[in-house]
Amino acid sequence: MLRSKATDGAGDGAALGVQVPSLVVAPAVGQRAKVLESPLTCTTPPLWAVMAAHGGAGASTLTRWWPMTADTGGAWPASPDTTQLVVLAARECMPGLAAAATRLREWHAQLAPDGVVVVGLVLSAARPGRVPDPVRRYCDIVSPLVAGAIYRIGWHDDLVSLERGDLSPYDPSVPRPPARRRAGLASSAPRDVCRAAQQITQSIAELQKTGILNQL
Repeated sequence: MLRSKATDGAGDGAALGVQVPSLVVAPAVGQRAKVLESPLTCTTPPLWAVMAAHGGAGASTLTRWWPMTADTGGAWPASPDTTQLVVLAARECMPGLAAAATRLREWHAQLAPDGVVVVGLVLSAARPGRVPDPVRRYCDIVSPLVAGAIYRIGWHDDLVSLERGDLSPYDPSVPRPPARRRAGLASSAPRDVCRAAQQITQSIAELQKTGILNQL
């Protein structure tokens, strides 16, 4: 449950990376996420962690696309030896948003491990086509809990026919093909995936520049 003032718009929400317990009602014990005490598994030190808000949220696909990240397996990353910057992942549907809201309420209520900072929410399409109006309205309610830092990933048909290991990862050093030419997922990461990675990276850099992360 969100407190009423959190539904009035993004202006009444929290600044990115800042917990505001008064925004939320804390989730019950049985609704809270697991805690991962060990360091995250990644070939290189991850820039941020992707935490699934529910099963089927697309976290493992996102970490395949984003090799600079690590999948927490749906748990809060408690170890300071690897990153505790968290990007939540959910499907853009009512159950997915409800699960994301629960994780955000848990974090704002200071029930996640010390050091965890939520820096964004990635919503992957639950189906092709237009997002239903009730889902859009609920997203507007959840948005202030992450300071509007929501990144949308559209529906990609190729995901149905490709293994996860076949997906081409995002590489910022490789130029994207022209917009008019559609590249398959086996040869190039989708534009919305690349754009989200760039925006999240920039957002984290801004938090570091302003000193917000050092104050937490």
